[in-house]
Amino acid sequence: MLKQFFAAFALCAAMMPAARATSVIPLYLEEIVDQSAVAFEGTVTENRSARDEEGRPVTYTTFAVSDALKGNPGSTYTIKQLGAETEGGLNYRAYGIPKFSVGQHVVVFLYGKSSAGFSSPVGLAQGRFAVGTDETGESVSNGRDFRDMARNLVSASVLDSVDLTKLVYGQLTALTTTSVGSRPTPLKRPSRGHHD
Repeated sequence: MLKQFFAAFALCAAMMPAARATSVIPLYLEEIVDQSAVAFEGTVTENRSARDEEGRPVTYTTFAVSDALKGNPGSTYTIKQLGAETEGGLNYRAYGIPKFSVGQHVVVFLYGKSSAGFSSPVGLAQGRFAVGTDETGESVSNGRDFRDMARNLVSASVLDSVDLTKLVYGQLTALTTTSVGSRPTPLKRPSRGHHD
């Protein structure tokens, strides 16, 4: 009976489609900032899917920059990412690479451009923060809890006292400035299961 169960299980497993997922190590906020070549607040003004010079399906996303946080993005900044969707039927999705929508208000921390012109947010979706407005004003969130992301920048007792799934925009820029200007040596990654 047990052999039949395992045979049936193996047959079902073989018939299942391949899982499509991307895993990344959770990054601390200072790691996101440190690994970025350019960072800014802006609004997505255009998404254009095409094939690049090498024939790869890509999407070019252009942002109107309203506040530079790191580097010199200029008044507009365009990134090229793998994956495209066109009316002509080109549909190639690179799992894990964040998509942007026209009109979306974001803060992004981007890697430098590769020799092929590609760039994406640091840590994939971790380097893309949606900007929204609520009763506290303009706030940012990438879906992760800032208590974990900012643990090395702010005292644990301060972080544990509030729910920090989003920050007021000024708090993020203050933490960004703290991260860029205050550490002479790179941080060692503490274990994720232990908080000092």
